[in-house]
Amino acid sequence: MARIEFRFLDRPQVRSLLPAPLDLLAIVESGLRAHGLGEVVLPPKAHIELDDRYNGHFNVLAGWAAPVDMAGVKVIGDYVENFRAGLPSEVAMLTLYDPRSGVPRALMDATDLTTWRTGAVTAIGARHLAIGAPRIVGHIGARGTAFANIAALAALHELEEVRIASKRLETREALAARVRERLGLTARAVPGPEEACRGADIVVEATRLEQPALLIRDEWLEQDCLVVTYGWKMAIDPRTVLSASKVVVDDWAQCLRGGQLLPMIESGELTRDRIHAEIGEIVCGRKAGRASSDGRIVFWHRGFAISDIVLGTHILEAAERGGIGTMLTLFDEPDE
Repeated sequence: MARIEFRFLDRPQVRSLLPAPLDLLAIVESGLRAHGLGEVVLPPKAHIELDDRYNGHFNVLAGWAAPVDMAGVKVIGDYVENFRAGLPSEVAMLTLYDPRSGVPRALMDATDLTTWRTGAVTAIGARHLAIGAPRIVGHIGARGTAFANIAALAALHELEEVRIASKRLETREALAARVRERLGLTARAVPGPEEACRGADIVVEATRLEQPALLIRDEWLEQDCLVVTYGWKMAIDPRTVLSASKVVVDDWAQCLRGGQLLPMIESGELTRDRIHAEIGEIVCGRKAGRASSDGRIVFWHRGFAISDIVLGTHILEAAERGGIGTMLTLFDEPDE
């Protein structure tokens, strides 16, 4: 008799099982390290493009991670106008599978999981690529991942000020208030990107543009700042990328399929030999991070399934220990 059950975890349950900030960073970093060592299987991210119909699309992320010996597939919708219905702009589900049998292990909400693993990658990048004691963060965008970026950075660095710019006044003011209340940091909502960027040690671009737009001009940036960008449409000055002392990405193969850097890759301005490293290569020690002689560094990360899988496995194991979630039966019948 074949019986297959898997655990379902809803958003409040997943949220309750998220690890403490430093633990979460260590978990996500283990996935980046595995990627740097080649201990993963990472097919190209797939997309269901519906932007011309519904102003949104789906990203499909799949992979296998050796540190947890788990396979997974995440489907995430990214819809610009969701805020009008009181919904997150990104809504996601993650499925986890036993790679030895193909049997599903879990189905869980991955909306908050995505938010926090994204913030973790931003902070891990800053740990290796920012100046030694960053104090000022300029954050462009107040979307769902914004607070996680700032919280993760604050877990590693003694920040003095966070400046937040976004298209909508209400979102940047709300995020600044949340940062002050939850993190105890000085946080200001500023009118535009220039005010956020000038004098900042770390600039994070996390926008959701419908069309490319030059939001961050090269002349606004400090000579030794770290620019972290992961929006899909080009928002930073191409001069910043081409003149950076180092350009780091999360996965070069993924860069060839879309995102901010693709226009420069297609034009031949940005080639693989101009990419200093993938972040996993730096985490595992194969490539160097920031050197004392480095000036401006650009880190582009779009996110990949390995981060989802390692963090999702941690959440699943915590749920199993605590008896949290609902067991669902896929089938219970004789095998034909």
